[in-house]
Amino acid sequence: MKKIVITCPKCKEKMRIMDKVAKYRCPSCKEIYKFTTFKRIIQKFLGFFRGIAQTFVDIKTNFVTKYRNTKATYNYMKQMKTNMKNNPNWSNYHKEQAEEKKMRDAQKPNFWDRFKK
Repeated sequence: MKKIVITCPKCKEKMRIMDKVAKYRCPSCKEIYKFTTFKRIIQKFLGFFRGIAQTFVDIKTNFVTKYRNTKATYNYMKQMKTNMKNNPNWSNYHKEQAEEKKMRDAQKPNFWDRFKK
């Protein structure tokens, strides 16, 4: 069975109940809540409209995310184009730095080389 979240009429705390007609006890105030067929129909009706509203929010969020991703990609490509004009090896910068560090470390004497002689 599907669970739904309702608010207790007495203490206004949220409680999770199963989607079937029964009596439920609020976990915070111990008040007995009667979930009737009429309340279940109202809950289904309201849930339908909440679902539609949530769909519109999701669509809007999707558009905004796609727009931001496209804008960020455009800015990155623009930056890359300007940097590549100024320095063709701009994209290899980190690789060159790693190679230089590797060469510097290779020139340093190793501690264990003293004991090998």
